[in-house]
Amino acid sequence: MSDESQIQQPNSEFSPPALPPEPESASQFHHVRPHVNRTPAAAAGIGIAGWILPGLGHALQKMWGRAAACFLAVGILVVIGSGMRGNLFQSGDTDAFGRLGYIADVGTGSFYWLAKWLEVKGPDVSRADGDYGTRFLAAAGVLNLLAALHAYEAARGRKA
Repeated sequence: MSDESQIQQPNSEFSPPALPPEPESASQFHHVRPHVNRTPAAAAGIGIAGWILPGLGHALQKMWGRAAACFLAVGILVVIGSGMRGNLFQSGDTDAFGRLGYIADVGTGSFYWLAKWLEVKGPDVSRADGDYGTRFLAAAGVLNLLAALHAYEAARGRKA
């Protein structure tokens, strides 16, 4: 017998291993929430709650990780921005940048009042710290508005 005849020839009928069967429903897994379609009013209420108190919209839907992440991220950004003596824009600003800044600042919801309370000495944008603090405060507001929008979309059943 020659050595060449002992070499096994590759199987021409290759079949990949069988995949596990698909689950009957995705809700069998604990990490996948079934889509809940709430009424538009209830979804709007969840979105507004998420804006007023960062993370509350997600907490009402039992999305605990997202709720904690939103609350901590917005809270930390507000505290850092206020600590750097960032500027909180006022509602009476006449230029477009001031109005957009005010919308971003108010986007933090109730944390806007926390930032006002922490702003003991007033803003100091003459230094780089104060300028960066202003950006931290605005970023906190935009982040919270996006989180509230996500909470609203999840309440409508469009996001998970």
